[in-house]
Amino acid sequence: MGRQLNQILSDLSNITSGTSVINVNLTDIEALLTTLQADVADGLLVTSVERVEDGQGSIFGLDRNFPVDGTVTANPIRAVTGGTGPTTFTSTSYGTIAVADSTRLGCQVFNEGAGNLHVTLGTSTTSTSSYTVRLASGDYFEVPSNYTGLIGGIFATAGTARVTTVS
Repeated sequence: MGRQLNQILSDLSNITSGTSVINVNLTDIEALLTTLQADVADGLLVTSVERVEDGQGSIFGLDRNFPVDGTVTANPIRAVTGGTGPTTFTSTSYGTIAVADSTRLGCQVFNEGAGNLHVTLGTSTTSTSSYTVRLASGDYFEVPSNYTGLIGGIFATAGTARVTTVS
């Protein structure tokens, strides 16, 4: 179990507080979880390792016991086969780039026009002075993973953007 835990902790060394997306070997995690669940069921105290190296010369230590409580679920990445696009967005007045969609897994916007495209995530009206991100000609924006709300935009001058949504 120590080798599995060392590898998983090494893979997780860059995680900060809050919610994070991680990509690690699910087979290793599932094997570790099986071992941990058996240990907890047998009444064994689960402890951490004292030293982990992250492969880049950094060492961090965990020298305390920690309780295992609750349920851990691994959600493997699933193949995506749906989506729309590319569609075009050309509005020089506020318009909808992508409607709110609870099944949307991603959205990409590429500004192929000459004008700056101002994009807003959320329901507030986008303007050239109030926006989430400004895309100059040739810029690409990938909407944060699993953002399912309204995406609005406005071109400062005439332009064309290509929009692809993934669901």
